[in-house]
Amino acid sequence: MLRKTISGLCFILLSASVHSAIIPLKNTIYLSSKNLQNTLLEVYSSQGCSSCPPAQNWINDFESDPDLWRKVVPVVFHVDYWDDLGWNDPFASKAFSRRQQEYSRNGNVNTVYTPGFVVEGREWTGWFNGKSLPQNAPRHIGQLDVSVHNNKLEFTYWVDTNDTEKSHLTPLTYNVALLGLGMKTQVRSGENAGKKLTESFVVLQHQQGKYIDGQSLNITLHNNHDQAKRFAIAAWVTDGSLTPLQVVGGKLPLSFKLN
Repeated sequence: MLRKTISGLCFILLSASVHSAIIPLKNTIYLSSKNLQNTLLEVYSSQGCSSCPPAQNWINDFESDPDLWRKVVPVVFHVDYWDDLGWNDPFASKAFSRRQQEYSRNGNVNTVYTPGFVVEGREWTGWFNGKSLPQNAPRHIGQLDVSVHNNKLEFTYWVDTNDTEKSHLTPLTYNVALLGLGMKTQVRSGENAGKKLTESFVVLQHQQGKYIDGQSLNITLHNNHDQAKRFAIAAWVTDGSLTPLQVVGGKLPLSFKLN
């Protein structure tokens, strides 16, 4: 069953990178867009929605997809507008609901529902018809570099001063998301009562804010959930239309300390 809502404001989540280059060192990873064209896939979901587990299973399959982090960066935001119907989703956030609603207010999506898919900042309904993700490469510009050492993340994005598209870059917003992989939940009530859900690419923490081209940001990652088998990171920068300008993402080593 799909449920629609018309609740409130905006929230943007940090996300990952398609085509990112990963160079692992001890407890440190480096992600770089290298001016490659990546695709950011956002899914809006809820453990209280009976239509969401099939969509989540489809997302889970990206864990074994060779295109993961190279061509697609998936992030799953759990909304809270299902929580009053019998099951409180442990990963749901009002901020994620507001983020989805901002897409609707800006005309990026027609309405708010779950499961809802947003590809490169625009609504995508192809999943419901069994279609693959769009193959057209996004028109990304600039370079995004991210390094993570334990729970400290450094974020830098810049555009060549000769780039004719730079005029489209203001205002900028940075996004960083900590993702949980292999999350398991036994649902005891609501539409999915009795089901044991396995979920990956679930956003556990999202940070966003205004960003100035070339600025170096230092961000602390926090994890308040102990269900994750492993963690990943997604980071992106958007313009005023919520369109991603660059995205990167990758798994964090098992040895990372996030608490």
